[in-house]
Amino acid sequence: MKHPFLKILLSLGLGLALLSSSSPWMMPPQPADVVPADCGQPVDEAWVGKVSRIRWVAYSSPSRTGSSQPSEEAIYAELAALKQAGFSGLITYGASGVMGRPFLTIAQELGYEGVILGLWSPTSKAEFNNALRVADLPIVLGYNIGNEGLSGRRDRYALSDLCAAITSLRTATGRPVSTSEDVDTYYRRPELLKAGDWVFAIAHPYWHWTKYPREAVQWEAEQYAALQKRTNRFIFFKEVGLPSHGAHGLSEAAQDQYYRELAKTDVTFAYFEGFDQPSKAYNSVEPHWGLFHADKSPKLAAWSLMGIRKFTAQTADPLLGRDRDGTVYQPMILFDTSALPDEARLTSVKLKIRVERVMGFDPLKNGQRLVVDVCRTKPGRSPSLDCELGAGTLAKSLGDGWYVLEFDAEALPSIQWTDGTQFRLRLEGKGNKDVPRSYFRLATNETNSPMLVLRYGFE
Repeated sequence: MKHPFLKILLSLGLGLALLSSSSPWMMPPQPADVVPADCGQPVDEAWVGKVSRIRWVAYSSPSRTGSSQPSEEAIYAELAALKQAGFSGLITYGASGVMGRPFLTIAQELGYEGVILGLWSPTSKAEFNNALRVADLPIVLGYNIGNEGLSGRRDRYALSDLCAAITSLRTATGRPVSTSEDVDTYYRRPELLKAGDWVFAIAHPYWHWTKYPREAVQWEAEQYAALQKRTNRFIFFKEVGLPSHGAHGLSEAAQDQYYRELAKTDVTFAYFEGFDQPSKAYNSVEPHWGLFHADKSPKLAAWSLMGIRKFTAQTADPLLGRDRDGTVYQPMILFDTSALPDEARLTSVKLKIRVERVMGFDPLKNGQRLVVDVCRTKPGRSPSLDCELGAGTLAKSLGDGWYVLEFDAEALPSIQWTDGTQFRLRLEGKGNKDVPRSYFRLATNETNSPMLVLRYGFE
């Protein structure tokens, strides 16, 4: 992403004339450089097949600041979070220090299937030597040398140095090697389509006047098809994405929809990027490209990839049962599930509550059942609450005061999450003994409040 003036205009939300997506914005053409024949040797079908089966994500640690490197503990925690979202392939940007063998060892331990190891500079002997030292690891499927070094108005390194590094690393390791440039650069300098063993383009719709999900997906597909017409090399988009914040029209919901729609196309791509990068504070959107926040908490797109979402209750009346004066407590529990995508289809619902203490005689030992009703607000001039009686029974104890209800498939259609999800808890049955009071006090603090776990998919 090497158009800083364009980035500033877009991040400020200024109105720019929308150019045709089939005619990408380009700098003036430059005289073609000679690309040696050995600078690119097309990858074989077996490699393409393996890479295409992996879900890839670009990884930089949010704990990295400036020249400092992340700790191995931070890398482990971050890669574990990405693994939960179903990622099995990692793309990196530098091979210095901990991002060499220590990083790869952690990735292997966590079960990743592949890494495309990045070298930031084609002239860095330290990175080159680190790349050689890890060639024995099966997780290393290939290398990428350089990142947008030829996409600006001034080259960050020479094409001759890049090709020399690509050829040397491929010869020494026997692994495919490529380089990455902005998609516009391949139109402006078509000789770069022959630099590297596959085309590893960077294609961000946001920097091309396109930030709404459907239009952004269409733009990606058009760029992919345009490159396919220009080369017979395997095309793999190294970076695609939409930031979730920083300018008008951006949101987690839009980011999530974009990725879900793009995954339905024939575009081979890596998600950009794993985590927000607070240190990239040079414009409003750069810190917000991650699928996860910098603290490793998932955004909506990450939840969708996992197919699971956990919610804690906003409010919970803490009492459940019958007091000595005859008062009956039936607490309502509300979960704010409105952020779930409208297209989501529930596959399982689990409700968990924790009993902090028993007041009087334990209701469950008195022959009563803890019943859950699913409720929804009926619209109208005077909205009312409609509850479906007995949608399930909290009968399974998890220990330490926790009880869980897994709803039957028949009950799932009654759970309406788009405007928030409500449940009523109550005790059913008269009890075997006549006792003055018999009720629970529910835990409502942050770590022990009622929890709702939804699993879902997309048709």
